[in-house]
Amino acid sequence: MSGVVIYLKVDLYIAQWLRHEYGGLPIEFPKNSLENDILELGLTKRPMFASIVGPGEKRVPIAVPNFRSKNVQYNTYLPKKSRDILQACIRKRFVLAFWQDMQKFGNIGKQKQDLVWAWMEAHGIDMTDTNFHTLIKIYQRRRNVYRKQNWRNLKTKSQNDKK
Repeated sequence: MSGVVIYLKVDLYIAQWLRHEYGGLPIEFPKNSLENDILELGLTKRPMFASIVGPGEKRVPIAVPNFRSKNVQYNTYLPKKSRDILQACIRKRFVLAFWQDMQKFGNIGKQKQDLVWAWMEAHGIDMTDTNFHTLIKIYQRRRNVYRKQNWRNLKTKSQNDKK
């Protein structure tokens, strides 16, 4: 590690998950990870007009590794588009991890709520109603996307079978 840290704004429950999954603060993404690729691509020299973003409640410290292509002692600024891409990548990883763990249990109805609480506990997320309802909403939206896609596939298949 280079000793350089940037602060990235994420939702509090994602910050807690990151801290738990990557072993503390600052967050060190695995070598050759997509997150580090985004950092390497996006880091630039700090423009004169750019303010320094420091720690905050919804900001998680991200350790910037040494890159062969960039001197991270001078390239310490992550522009807005790169920050947005990194935030989206982290969020997608979170949703994917949550979805995959929930799908291991299949369709078990009301017990899904207990599984969400257990998942939060196992992944270092504060056991609050707000976090619980956020995760339930994430699950429901993802489930609805897959149900809609399956419905389209079944409809297309039945139309093709008629031909």
